Amino acid sequence: MALLNAYEAAKSLPDLPISIISFGAPRVGNIAFRDELHQMGVKALRVVVKQDIVPKMPGFVLNEGLQKFNEITGTLEWVYTHVGAELKLDVHVSPYLKRGGFNLPGVHSLETYLHLTDGFLGTNLTFRSDARRDIALVNKACGMLANELRIPECWYQLDNKGLVRNAYGRWVKPSREPEHIPSPSREASVHASFVEMHGRYQGNLPLLSV
Repeated sequence: MALLNAYEAAKSLPDLPISIISFGAPRVGNIAFRDELHQMGVKALRVVVKQDIVPKMPGFVLNEGLQKFNEITGTLEWVYTHVGAELKLDVHVSPYLKRGGFNLPGVHSLETYLHLTDGFLGTNLTFRSDARRDIALVNKACGMLANELRIPECWYQLDNKGLVRNAYGRWVKPSREPEHIPSPSREASVHASFVEMHGRYQGNLPLLSV
């Protein structure tokens, strides 16, 4: 979505410099799409985690890597292609993350990306010892932290599951439309309608009124 929004912005505002930074983004277009973005001056930095499969899709096999065979196959305009420069991170560099196993939600989590970015010093260098981002945030919605740290998995949740108490003392979702929020008068009206309909089907009231 970031690249598509950048493309639309560059088309609509050609004199405005457009730069994007994406985390774990998949391929979204072919070679022609990439070349047009370059011609429009869009700058892109893709932050990817080595163990994350999402940036490898679509085009896990047929992708921009085939360009090295252009002399044999010619330019394959239809293959999916990444855009911009790449910053590759590695889960194994962090001493705080689990080793082994396959945790797709964990390695694709934005918190994992931010944790690895915070500790990144350079390719083939160790994790930054004075990284300042709270490591507990990694387990906010996944379970990527090493068990020795004793940080619960998926620990974040909204207070009262996101419900709030309205003026009538009832627990409701704050995003609900006013007409959908229960109130004593509305509940009384609904209850009266239910009683009337129940009476009709029980034969106590006529189905049609004259």
